[in-house]
Amino acid sequence: MDWYNPWPGEALYSVAHRQYSAVETQLGITEHLDVLCQTSVEIHTSVSAASEDFFAELRRRNYTTPTSYLDLVKTYKEMLQHQRGIVPVKIERYQGGLKRLAETNEMVDALKATLITLRPEIDKKEAETQVMVVDLEEKQKVAAE
Repeated sequence: MDWYNPWPGEALYSVAHRQYSAVETQLGITEHLDVLCQTSVEIHTSVSAASEDFFAELRRRNYTTPTSYLDLVKTYKEMLQHQRGIVPVKIERYQGGLKRLAETNEMVDALKATLITLRPEIDKKEAETQVMVVDLEEKQKVAAE
């Protein structure tokens, strides 16, 4: 026996609109309110249709009740509010990382410039070191004989 009559789409839309309107400014969903309500109706009706297919295939009932629809809307509001708290923290974290990367790039560029200016002196010191190594090797050979 089926105790639940399906709600018409207009009633589902009205309930969603009332629920979302209560928190629209708090969650910043004013411009998306209509689409959000339509999406909630579509989700609920598609689950109802999938439940019928589920029954036809496995002979097991899954009911989509008014309470399950209210839970859908409530869960969406809670998840959106939760994500609205998390996203700014992540954005701040990424911006901090980007700032550090930019600072590191500036440091690397400064080190490259320093290396370019010091390159002739480094080459000169390297040549002097090679001469000293050759002299030391010759002195060791002489001392060994």
